[in-house]
Amino acid sequence: MIRLECGRDLVDLRIRTYEGWNITAFLDHVLKCDECKTSEGKLIGELNKIIGGEESTNI
Repeated sequence: MIRLECGRDLVDLRIRTYEGWNITAFLDHVLKCDECKTSEGKLIGELNKIIGGEESTNI
């Protein structure tokens, strides 16, 4: 599970819902939150792993 740097709840922010992940809400929060913005790359990497978007090493 992703832990936001600011400590806020993913459900309260409507990032994680019963339907799944709201990517737009996640990115909006990360870009607007001063605490989460400092770890933007790490947080996006964690989300990619959860949704199965790990980069392929095969070129």
